[in-house]
Amino acid sequence: MTTPLFISKRNQSYQKISGKGLEIGAFEHPAKLPSACEVFYCDVISKQEALSLFPEIDKNSLVEVDEIIDLDINGLDSFESYSQDFVIINHVLEHLFNPVFAICECFRVLKKDGLLFMSVPDKRYTFDKNRPLTRKSQIYERIKRCPPRPMPSDYIDMLRYVHPEMLENTVEEQQVALMSFLHRREHLNIWTDITFVEFLEQLFIQNKINANLIHQVRPSENQFEFFGVWQKN
Repeated sequence: MTTPLFISKRNQSYQKISGKGLEIGAFEHPAKLPSACEVFYCDVISKQEALSLFPEIDKNSLVEVDEIIDLDINGLDSFESYSQDFVIINHVLEHLFNPVFAICECFRVLKKDGLLFMSVPDKRYTFDKNRPLTRKSQIYERIKRCPPRPMPSDYIDMLRYVHPEMLENTVEEQQVALMSFLHRREHLNIWTDITFVEFLEQLFIQNKINANLIHQVRPSENQFEFFGVWQKN
C-alpha cells in the first residue's frame, strides 16, 4: 500500500524524536518512531470501541490504547509535569470541545526542550471545505459552558454544509444524525493553516507558553494538513 504524502512528511520529522513520550489519538496512523523510543498511547476510546463506532477502519491498523483519557475533562492529569520528551497529537484538536486546555496540557507534561508534534486538517482539503471557519472567539465562548462537553446542536454545520440532503428529513431523523456526529466526535473546529496558526499565537500569549516552531509542513505541500513541531523553552 502506498503511504499517503502527509504521512510520509510526518515520518521524516519523527526521526528527531528520542526518549519517552505520548501519542494521543494515534488511531490507525501511529507515528513511525525510532526503535529506541518509548511511546505510550492515549485516546478517548478503546480499540474495541473505535471498531464499533468506525467500522470502515481496518482493525489491523488501529493501535492498542494504553490509557483512556478525555482531554476536554481531565487533560493529561495522570502524567506529571515535565515528564515527557515528546508528545504527538495529530488530528485530535479539531474534534475537541476545548482545544485550548488540550494544548496547554501537552506543553505542561513536556520537559524543557521537549518536542510537541501537532497537526490539524485544512478545511480546503476535507469534507469540511464548505463549512464556516471557527473563529477564535467562538472557541473561547464555547469553553465557558458547563459542563464542558459538546451538544448535538454544535454539529448543525455538519448537516448544513456536509450533508445538506439530510435537511429534507424529519426533525427526528435530523436529531438522530446529530447524535451520530456527537458519538463519533466529528469535527468541531474548522481551520485553515493560517487560522490555526493565528489561534495558536493568541493561545501561547494568553497562557504564557514559551515554545518555538522549529518545523512545519503547510497543506500546499501535502494536500491535506498543517503539521508543526514545537520545542518547549
